[in-house]
Amino acid sequence: MAKKDQLLGWDVSPYTAKVRSYFNYKNIPYDYRPPNALTLSRKVQPAAGKIIMPTVFRPDGVVLQDSSHIIDVYEMEKRIKPVFPATPKQAFASMIVELFADDWLPMASLHYRWNYKGNLSFIIGEFGKNALPYFPGFIQRAVAKQFAGKMSGYLPILGITKKMEPKLEVAVENILSLLDEHFSAYKFLLGGQPTIGDFALYGQLYAHLHRDPEPVDLIKKHENLYTWLMTMHGSFNQPCEDLVPNDEIPETLIPILKKISSLQAPLLEQTIQGVKTWAEENSDKDRMPQRLGDSTLTIEGESETRYNLSYAYWMVQRIKQRVDAGSTDIKGFMQELGLASVFAEPLPVKVELKRARLYKI
Repeated sequence: MAKKDQLLGWDVSPYTAKVRSYFNYKNIPYDYRPPNALTLSRKVQPAAGKIIMPTVFRPDGVVLQDSSHIIDVYEMEKRIKPVFPATPKQAFASMIVELFADDWLPMASLHYRWNYKGNLSFIIGEFGKNALPYFPGFIQRAVAKQFAGKMSGYLPILGITKKMEPKLEVAVENILSLLDEHFSAYKFLLGGQPTIGDFALYGQLYAHLHRDPEPVDLIKKHENLYTWLMTMHGSFNQPCEDLVPNDEIPETLIPILKKISSLQAPLLEQTIQGVKTWAEENSDKDRMPQRLGDSTLTIEGESETRYNLSYAYWMVQRIKQRVDAGSTDIKGFMQELGLASVFAEPLPVKVELKRARLYKI
């Protein structure tokens, strides 16, 4: 029997959930293995450059990390049931949702997980049993508390301070309500089958906002959204239907796209400018730092300083490489969503993702 690909990740990881759902949808044979601390330090870190989940180890020795890159590789090989729409507007819409889910929603995920005290015992238990499965519970909890402190420390770095927390929750509740309304009319984001945005959105909502104990029923109270979430969590045994025809965007999806664009576009603009400045000042360097100085996060009229992180630049480039911004239709669509400033102009430099780090080409 041929060896299966190994997917190493934890249930508490949204990017692991994203890839698992994708593998299930594509019927890709794989072994799911939650790595312990020894596996993370001796196998994952040397292979990927740092401890990152999920990481895929393939029988031929190839190692893949970063959920978006993993899916890109498998899409090139597994062309049945493609998750990237073939038409430009739908491809752009779905990838915008992926970008938002992977890069903006983690602020909400971390906030709800670490600022609601009722989650602490649960999440420390999850970390402990995954990292140290053969150790007594008191040792698991002691080690997990140290890791938990590190994770919760990311919130101020991302701009989520006390004054931003209420605004963040208002924005999240608005998005969940809009999604619930959309899923009352459509099974997935773009019609009868999931696309890349569905998998990314599912990862964040399932692994954090649904699975963590608090806030109670944050997802479940939205009946249609919860039904979609459980569909994405399942085995996709039911036959899928077509996407909305003629590259049309569902009317109920437009308000969602406009909302997430208004939240994320200012950050993306600052990231692009940060990359441009860094490239001009460091013409002799190839490896791009994760932090490009500071930026301003604005949510529902409240602002805070946060790190200007470079990763989203690669995601923007990835969208531009797949969607030709030159056509009149796509330009108008970007303008309608408030994203023309991010996607309509050429990027200052080209980058590649290697071992979870960005390098200038």
